[in-house]
Amino acid sequence: MNNSKAFGTALSKVRKDKGFTSAHQFFKGVGGSKSLGLSFMSYWDMERGKKLPKSWRLRAIIDALGIGQHSSEAQELVRAYFKALSGSDELLDVLSAPKSAGADLPSSELAEAAAHRAITQLSVNLTMDQWKLRCRDMVTHICQAFLSETAGWVTVKELSEATKFKPEEIKKALKALASGGLIELSKDKARGKFTGKIIQLLPMTPATAGIRAALYKNWNTWIEDCKRVAQRRVTVRMSKASLDQYRQHLAKAVNLANIYGNAEENRKDSAIYFVDATIFQILPKD
Repeated sequence: MNNSKAFGTALSKVRKDKGFTSAHQFFKGVGGSKSLGLSFMSYWDMERGKKLPKSWRLRAIIDALGIGQHSSEAQELVRAYFKALSGSDELLDVLSAPKSAGADLPSSELAEAAAHRAITQLSVNLTMDQWKLRCRDMVTHICQAFLSETAGWVTVKELSEATKFKPEEIKKALKALASGGLIELSKDKARGKFTGKIIQLLPMTPATAGIRAALYKNWNTWIEDCKRVAQRRVTVRMSKASLDQYRQHLAKAVNLANIYGNAEENRKDSAIYFVDATIFQILPKD
């Protein structure tokens, strides 16, 4: 346990990189003990380097952080974990090649690393209550999405014209969003509090399952009659290990859309796009 402080430092760093400014915000934001299987004090002791988690509990923490098993963040945590258990990383060096110096990285990897840093700096997390408010109904959900991607004040009239919702419905939704701390409201106009920021997705934990289901339902209903801009499909057989690696690449590609986004764009010359990358297991049928 001599190196448990190093593990705690690594855990704290990944948590901050994912947009959680404090240990308590992370613990509450992912569903608390229901998702992590431990108390806040136990988790905090891990970040402070006072204790190490059981291996299965570390897996739950990695899932709650929203990092893939093969991601650099997950590897960093696991490496720090086993180093803390053994007292050194000599054996771990046998399993992994030395990291290349930054100057030797291919340009594509350097660009990816730069994009990742930019996204990390812009990332924010909503509270569970804010997520519940956001998905309570379609009007609230879509108004919040519009405002988070649009800089400056937006009138009820503009929101109504863009969404086709009735002004009365929009006013009710805006009032709720303002009370939940998601937007600012001034008479008949509103502006988002997280405009220009990247709202981190909800972690895949049991505590967030209901909220995620409501969000998916809202989006699926909304995009049914939306204009399809681009589509690419492919059918391929691969192992579960290969699928897991591909999912990491796909997630990075989707996240790169944030680099192209700009809430300051002229509203007449721009539009808001929803990027959805979905993988289906088609055969065999479960």
